[in-house]
Amino acid sequence: GFGSMLRALGAQIEKTTNREACRDLSGRRLRDVNHEKAMAEWVKQQAEREAEKEQRRLERLQRKLAEPKHFFTNPDYQQQCHEMAERLEDSVLKGLQATSSKIVSPESGNSRKRPGESGKNGTKSQKRRCFWLGLEGLDDPDSSDCEDDSEDDSPHASDGSCPSG
Repeated sequence: GFGSMLRALGAQIEKTTNREACRDLSGRRLRDVNHEKAMAEWVKQQAEREAEKEQRRLERLQRKLAEPKHFFTNPDYQQQCHEMAERLEDSVLKGLQATSSKIVSPESGNSRKRPGESGKNGTKSQKRRCFWLGLEGLDDPDSSDCEDDSEDDSPHASDGSCPSG
């Protein structure tokens, strides 16, 4: 009974073809020998792989450096750009001719100021001087506005602020 069942089952079980765990005549495992052969083959092909990789990199670089395949050709736009450049050049030349033909005089310099700035009350406006703390001796004493106002020990305003005008 049981022996016949084992014989029938043994015929149905597939036998393994993996012999890597076995040893060769020198005592080494076949798995290690096969791995050594595969590693030697891989090292031989390493130079080929690196050359192929470099070739792909160069091709990729050439594709990136190549001229773009799309073109923008609009005759109206190109005409406008050309006319704009000509107008700009003519304008610059006219401006240079106009400035070289005029003689710069001191009276023309005053014409650049805003109207009404030269004197709001009919007098020439003066700059207000500020004397900051620690900088009292830097201005010359002749042009000091605060010196005439106070006759104290210090020639400047006591609080260090600007005169009110």
